Amino acid sequence: MMDTQRPLDALGKSINTNVTVYLKDGKLVKGRLKAYDLHMNVALENAKIESDEEKEFPMLVVRGDNVLYVSL
Repeated sequence: MMDTQRPLDALGKSINTNVTVYLKDGKLVKGRLKAYDLHMNVALENAKIESDEEKEFPMLVVRGDNVLYVSL
C-alpha cells in the first residue's frame, strides 16, 4: 500500500523548522514555521523579508492569499 501524504501534512511535519515563503509579489520571507492553517496563512518566528530593504520581525503572520509556495 502506498503512503500518500497531503501537502498540509508536509507543513505539519515542518513546524519549528526554518522555511522560505515565496510571495506572489516576488518577495521572500524566511523564518521558523510556528503555525499554519487551511488557508495557507503562516506564522513565522524570527522572520526576515528579503527585498530591497531587508526587514526583520520577531513574529510575522503572512496571509495565505499572498503565498505562492512554501519551501521546506
